[in-house]
Amino acid sequence: MPLDGFSQGITQKAIKMAGDRCPFVSGVSVGCGNGQKEMTLVRQGVVSSFQLYELSQVRIEQGKRLAAKFGLENKVNFIQGDALDVIMEKECFDFVHWNNSLHHMLDVEAAIRWSYKVLQKDGMFYMDDYVGPNRMQWSDKMLKVASQVRAILPEKYLTNPKNPSQLLPKTIVRNSVESMIEIDPSEAADSERIIDSIKKYFPKAEITLTGGVVYHLACSDILHNFNESQDQHILDFLMLIDDLCVELGETHYAIALAIK
Repeated sequence: MPLDGFSQGITQKAIKMAGDRCPFVSGVSVGCGNGQKEMTLVRQGVVSSFQLYELSQVRIEQGKRLAAKFGLENKVNFIQGDALDVIMEKECFDFVHWNNSLHHMLDVEAAIRWSYKVLQKDGMFYMDDYVGPNRMQWSDKMLKVASQVRAILPEKYLTNPKNPSQLLPKTIVRNSVESMIEIDPSEAADSERIIDSIKKYFPKAEITLTGGVVYHLACSDILHNFNESQDQHILDFLMLIDDLCVELGETHYAIALAIK
């Protein structure tokens, strides 16, 4: 059944798994951005309070304004820095949150080992992240499926948003590793090891592959061309292809939940 709201699928799974552990008393989030996702967890009663770590002062200031808007100034504490360097104590949080920041860790096993170390017994590990190929070096199979998807779409869906008179290419290609590093040295540096590392430290984790070959690779730059109400049948068809890719083991994203 469809759920309204961002990341509500994993959130509802977390609530169900946690049972009477909710709300968790103290959460930590690494690379929180403006903290909106974490504040949503507080507002939904999943976590009582968060320590939010972020490197960007701009994002922190945005987050503080957002916290004031929601009346959560006493529930979230923004800290500029790297949580993995700052927090050395064991078992000091009962909720460890990663959302699209774990794939920026240069050593994901070290990050997940740290997560296990700081998590209290009966606490929850919560992850929603990119787990696809390192440096987004798509497999040949991913490229073939994504390109075939674009090839079957009517041209109106390939309109370039920056130049409406131009069509975006039907064939998807890889960026070079060098160009990816130049754009962002941390982007998907060690992402391929995320799932295996979670299984190592949280062997009972519930891991769900959430796709992306179609919605992330084939369609991310053309989604604005779809009308959600008029094109729902096409979008449903595209998501079915994405689900089939997941069944073949081809995914970009995953969620993982575990109780220590």
